[in-house]
Amino acid sequence: MDIKKQSTNYIVQGICMVTLLNLCCSLAAKFWGYDLLVPQIVSTVYILILEVTASLLWRWVALNHRDMLPTFYTAVSGFRFLSALLVMLICYLAVGKEIIMTYIMVFLLFYMLSLIHHSIFFAKVSNRL
Repeated sequence: MDIKKQSTNYIVQGICMVTLLNLCCSLAAKFWGYDLLVPQIVSTVYILILEVTASLLWRWVALNHRDMLPTFYTAVSGFRFLSALLVMLICYLAVGKEIIMTYIMVFLLFYMLSLIHHSIFFAKVSNRL
């Protein structure tokens, strides 16, 4: 299996997922009259940074320290959760409690789908290693 190719595939899939989510959010905002632009931007930037970073780190670990992959998966899950909490705390401090629920709902959609993508992708890849 070509680890570099799989890493690139993960990034491309992540970008496609975020693009599709942005399209869905934009359509929802248009039809229901919500202002979702800033929550979309926050969620998009967070997920893209997380997806690219996880992919590049996975590539490095898989190529150089294959025995550390289980630890890597656990660390990524913990970091993902803690960084998501930090992002939502910063959003809460920035926008207040009046509109934080909009941020949480949009962010949660992006977060959950990226978590599903991460789990399915690395389960398949781990079975091939």
